[in-house]
Amino acid sequence: MHARAAGRPRVVRRAMLAVGAVAVALCVSAVVPGISGGGASTVDVGATPDTGAPPVPSARPDESIPTPEQPSGRRDLPVRGSASQDPDTQAGLRFPLEPTLRLGGRFVTVPGSDAGPAVGRRVTYRVEIEEGLALDGPLFAAMVQNTLNDPRSWARDGRAFDRTDGATASFVVRLSSPGTLHRICSPIVGDTGRSNVSCNATGTPWVMINGWRWAQGSTAYGDDIRGYRQMLINHEVGHRLGNQHSTRCGPGGLAPVMMQQTKSREAANGKVCGANPWPYPSAG
Repeated sequence: MHARAAGRPRVVRRAMLAVGAVAVALCVSAVVPGISGGGASTVDVGATPDTGAPPVPSARPDESIPTPEQPSGRRDLPVRGSASQDPDTQAGLRFPLEPTLRLGGRFVTVPGSDAGPAVGRRVTYRVEIEEGLALDGPLFAAMVQNTLNDPRSWARDGRAFDRTDGATASFVVRLSSPGTLHRICSPIVGDTGRSNVSCNATGTPWVMINGWRWAQGSTAYGDDIRGYRQMLINHEVGHRLGNQHSTRCGPGGLAPVMMQQTKSREAANGKVCGANPWPYPSAG
């Protein structure tokens, strides 16, 4: 009896050690990718493969209600464009980007400065892009500057927009991943994730431009991606300047720039307005 009693603890100890070893192995395979079949492989998703052929811009994906609350499994995506690096050509291309992409929320200033027209009330602004967002920051900054100072834009009101990379600015135009934008904008203006839109973050210095919309455009606006990007800038900066939404077609049946053309171009009376990126489309 004593011999059998003394042997039982050794058996129990061996069983416990075996169970412990299995548990440790399961923990390691869950933490370290690639150890088990459920782990993710290590891939640099920010790199563009060198295939020897110029990359081709992707088609715009079907629009559906995204779930921006879920973090993206990818940090960024490769920039794709035409073989030409001409900014004017690039401005008319769509780029691939996930509608639910969510990055870390750290923004960096796009370097450089650019003065607006010599005459006008000076408005100084800065351009930032979210770190890890695989879109062209200098291209974005150039489009913001050229758009705002176009005679059909808010410069028509006697303003001259000066871009700076310094600390002092009236406001900051940010190109953001959708997930970060929704985290900042939704508590301020309502659920921007529902239609995956941009916002003027009232009470902050930030005019937030949705990177997915910038990259892919809007079915409601139409196929003119360059015009859509100009509209996006003018609409959100228009809010920053104190302008509210409009629901009536303007002269010539065009949508006013303060209509929510990302969502729809249908006016309150049911008429569909023509797509328009400018506050003063007839000015030249």
